[in-house]
Amino acid sequence: MAAPVVYPRSFKLLEEHEDSLKASESTISWGLADQDDMDMREWVATILGPPKSTFDSRIYTLHIKVSKDYPAVPPVMSFTTRVNCTCVDQKGRVIIDKVDVLKNWKPDYTIKKALESIRTIMGSKENAKLQQPPEGSPGYS
Repeated sequence: MAAPVVYPRSFKLLEEHEDSLKASESTISWGLADQDDMDMREWVATILGPPKSTFDSRIYTLHIKVSKDYPAVPPVMSFTTRVNCTCVDQKGRVIIDKVDVLKNWKPDYTIKKALESIRTIMGSKENAKLQQPPEGSPGYS
């Protein structure tokens, strides 16, 4: 049985950045916070709230940090837009143990996969009816 291929961090992140530029996905988007960031540590993302949920038609913004150990360890994700969701703590941080993709992170997973998973959780029955902060509420500091 062959060992899994381990890509250098920079190759993995360059591939993810390229995918973000080509993405035709309309429910999530992601990319570098600073195009000049050669270490590719800081990312930003948006999630369009799932339809037929309390998040419907709202755009949620996230800040993403990838460590020097990425992709061996998951990214750290935090909402900058106020949100009431079971996988997000009171400071806007995504709780790793509440998102299976992050909790069971594998090096071949991507930022996109994590964002899709968070969006799925937002649309779940336990979250779909949670009251959300009013539109335009101040973000997390």
